[in-house]
Amino acid sequence: MEGFRGRQEEDAWRWRLVVDGRFTVKSLYSKLEGLMIEEDSITLEQRKVFSRIWKSVAPSKVVAFSWKLLHNRIPTKVNLSHRHVLSPESSLNRVMCAGGLETANHLMLHCTYAMKVWDGVMRWLGFNVVIPPNLFSLWECWDGVSNNKKIRKGLRMIWHAVVWSLWRARNDRIFNNSFREMEELVEDIKVLSWRWCLNRMCSPACLFYEWHWEPKQCLLR
Repeated sequence: MEGFRGRQEEDAWRWRLVVDGRFTVKSLYSKLEGLMIEEDSITLEQRKVFSRIWKSVAPSKVVAFSWKLLHNRIPTKVNLSHRHVLSPESSLNRVMCAGGLETANHLMLHCTYAMKVWDGVMRWLGFNVVIPPNLFSLWECWDGVSNNKKIRKGLRMIWHAVVWSLWRARNDRIFNNSFREMEELVEDIKVLSWRWCLNRMCSPACLFYEWHWEPKQCLLR
């Protein structure tokens, strides 16, 4: 507003992180990344994953969750304990499999339940990847399965659907005392990713039975 020069303009919102004043997710991401982590604390490979994670067509809240997951900022029992949210007497044991502490890496990758879910999804998609030691490596393996841009875009979406569904299954187990069998969760992931595909990917619609039997062919349309 330039009132001191004899001109009056209407007040307007301006995003200070970019020159033109328009809000962008990328500028917010860069700001938060700088606040959350030290510049030298992530590797070049991890930085590449972070640069691609937002390119998914999954809902923004799911992509944001995946970003927090890769930063190890989701509220697992171990993280809640580190933040002093849980009392010292609270159990930090896993809820999806027996024994051990509940960490993000174990919950999403090395838990017996999670490994079976990833295996079921990969068999549905027609490829097989050995579960790596961390989520960054899994993303890289998953992202490198196909050179086709449409298929890669769809696989990124499905990757987000898997981690989102695993997290929701974990919360249902804790808060609702509800447990979904591995086969049920894999089917839920198929339905969820199909809905995202219909609503968010610029490709001709496919029926669910087509998505169920030939997901890659649907992505190539």
